[in-house]
Amino acid sequence: MDLSRRSFFKLVAGVGLASGLSGAGAAGYAFNIEPRQIVLQNCKIRISGLPPAFDGFKIALFSDLHLFPYTKLELVREAVNLVNSLQPDLAIIAGDFVYKQLAAVFDLVPVLSELNPRLGTLAVLGNHDHWKGAHVIVQALQKAGVRFLINDGIEIQRGSKSIFVAGIDSVWAGVPSPQAAFAKRRGKIPTILALHEPDGIAKISQNFPVDLQLSGHSHGGQVRLPLSGAIVLPPWGQKYDLGLYQVGESQLYTNRGIGVVGVPIRFNCPPEVTNIILCA
Repeated sequence: MDLSRRSFFKLVAGVGLASGLSGAGAAGYAFNIEPRQIVLQNCKIRISGLPPAFDGFKIALFSDLHLFPYTKLELVREAVNLVNSLQPDLAIIAGDFVYKQLAAVFDLVPVLSELNPRLGTLAVLGNHDHWKGAHVIVQALQKAGVRFLINDGIEIQRGSKSIFVAGIDSVWAGVPSPQAAFAKRRGKIPTILALHEPDGIAKISQNFPVDLQLSGHSHGGQVRLPLSGAIVLPPWGQKYDLGLYQVGESQLYTNRGIGVVGVPIRFNCPPEVTNIILCA
């Protein structure tokens, strides 16, 4: 997503073509308006074998905060307020908390501390987190009540029934271990996987029981043209770049993220908070 000069002009030209606006008008919208307009996406997902006790279980998903220099703290706070308004059972943040400045994570602490899902907030690390300093990010955000699943998993119970939530480290920049992430899973219970990069599902779901993977990373491309879709996509986010997919026997949802990288624009691809509702 860190674009060359040629790719930059290709993006801006694409925005102008798709919007029918002049170069200045298209650029103004893509730089200054859409990147600040968070959209709530409601998504009901049917899970085979989901216990009735978990019917209607709500997961608020968001990703790719990339705080500073382009994404401002006010936008992250708006996302947190939107998540809280959903009154979810669980919040999942699918990685990439920072972009260019590791110290930005300390600004995130008081804002993410305001998250109040009933069962807490889970997170995984993204490639940018590793490139800037994963250990610092984990330590800082634990103080905000964020629990990281780095090749780890937890069982969530309702009465005598349960589901399993696993988290795998970034496949691009981390040390992913599906074996460790699924080690605590007992029995044939519905399983949700948090993994920053969506394209990792193809290999993982062949060997491990994934009912639903929740990811980010792609930003949806940030710029999407009618019919042709995203112009530029990052490695590990090129095949399943946006929305809900069926991948073999697994399902995958890719969130568009909150922040931006490379060129700080969005067009036809606004930032997103996803309200995932599990259905039996």
